[in-house]
Amino acid sequence: MPTEDPIDLGEKDQNLLAAWRILFENEYSAEIKDLEGLEMNVFGFEVQHDVMAKDKFLKTEFHLNPARTLSMGDKVLKEQFDQNGVLTRPVVRVVNLSENYHRTMDELRMRDRDRLLSVDVKIAHVSHPYGWLKSASYKCRDCGTSTEVKQRRARERESPSVCRICLQKSLDGIDTKDIPIAHFYPRPNFRMLIDECYYEDVQDVSMRQISYNKDHHLIQCSAKFELIGTLSDDLVGDVESSSFMRVNGILRVQPIPTRNFAKDTRRLLSIDVISVEPLPIVDTK
Repeated sequence: MPTEDPIDLGEKDQNLLAAWRILFENEYSAEIKDLEGLEMNVFGFEVQHDVMAKDKFLKTEFHLNPARTLSMGDKVLKEQFDQNGVLTRPVVRVVNLSENYHRTMDELRMRDRDRLLSVDVKIAHVSHPYGWLKSASYKCRDCGTSTEVKQRRARERESPSVCRICLQKSLDGIDTKDIPIAHFYPRPNFRMLIDECYYEDVQDVSMRQISYNKDHHLIQCSAKFELIGTLSDDLVGDVESSSFMRVNGILRVQPIPTRNFAKDTRRLLSIDVISVEPLPIVDTK
C-alpha cells in the first residue's frame, strides 16, 4: 500500500521515503519478516544510528529535522510491516546515537531547541500515563470538506481558520485586485469529528544529570540539573523510577506548569524522547 499520496509530497519528502525504504529492505528485511504474527497494538522497532548514517541524505535529514524524518520512517515501516503480514503499528526508535550528540543537562540552553541530543540520566520520577489530542479532524458544515489539524501538547486546541473550498467559492467572479484578501474570508463553520481524532499515549519522566567513571561506577547524581522528558507509544510504562538510562530525544521548549495567565512568556526546556537505552551504572552510595 502507498505510504502517502505522492501528489502531496515534495521532492525532498519523496527522496526521504525512498531512502527509508532502501534502508529497511537492505538492512532489516530479515528482522521484519521474523515479526510475522506479532500481536501488539504498537511496536518500537530499533534502528542503529550508524546503520542509518550510511545513507548521507538520511543522516543529514535526521540531524536537521529528526521529527519529520522519523515520521516518514514510520510510514515506510508500516508499509513494510503490511507487506510481511505484521499486523501492528510500528514506531522507529533510533538507538546508539554517535558521540557527537552526547550532551549534559547543565550545558543545554534555549538556543538548542529542536536539536537532537543524547543525555545520561537517573530517572527520578515517572508520572501516570495520560493521553493528548495529537491530531484533530474537522468537517465544514457548509460544503462537507474534511481537514486535519495537528495539535501541540499542553497548548490550546487549534481549529481551522477558513475552509479553502468555501473561500474559493466566495471569490469566484469577484475582482480582488488591490483589495486585501482578508476582507473576503468567510467565517469558519466547522465541527470536530470526535471519532476520527487521533490521541497519543504519553508519560512524563523527571530526569537528573549523572556522571560516572569508565567502570560505570556512579560519581554524582545532581538534583540541581533536572529535566522533564516525555515518553510516547510503546515507551509508556517501559521506564522505571530510579533506573539509569541514556535518553535520546529532541530538545523542546514548554510553558512552565505553574503559569497563571494565557500569554505567560516564561518557558522551560524538556525532551521529546525518541528512544531509551539502559545503562549498567553501579551505585555504591
